[in-house]
Parts: sequence; structure tokens; C-alpha cells
Amino acid sequence: MTHQLTLELRDEVFQPLTEAARQAGQSLEQWAVAQLRSCAASSARHRADLGRLLAHAGAVDLGRPTGAGNESIDADLAREYGSSHEASR
Repeated sequence: MTHQLTLELRDEVFQPLTEAARQAGQSLEQWAVAQLRSCAASSARHRADLGRLLAHAGAVDLGRPTGAGNESIDADLAREYGSSHEASR
């Protein structure tokens, strides 16, 4: 199944597109379809990548509640600054 898409573009948009198509050795229609396909594929990849990333959200349990409050952050920093980290060597 095919669909027809009609666009109305100002010269400042149309001219650079025409030039890009010419440089690619394609008609404007061929070039535009290729660009739209690429954009759609990229968008689908982005959604898939984001889904894989979000699957790991909450996967780490520190064994204690954490928060974004300054007191919690300050306590974590103070604890780390005071540590000699001897056990990790």
C-alpha cells in the first residue's frame, strides 16, 4: 500500500533539500523518502534502546532507602571522604 504526501515548503527549506538530493544523485522525491525511512528507523531503534535501558531501572538494591535530599547526599559524601578504602586495594 502506498500513500501520497503533499508538502508546501518555503524556498529557504526547499532549496537546501533540492541541493542535498542533487548531491546524492537522486530526485527530490527519492531523497525525501530515503530520509523519512531513515528517520523512522532511527526512531524505532531509539524506542527499543530506551526500553532495554528502562528494563534495568530499579535493578540495584543498596539494602537501604536512598533519596535525593541534601542530608542523604551529604551523609554519603562524608562517609566516603572519611573512608580510607584500604579494603578495596
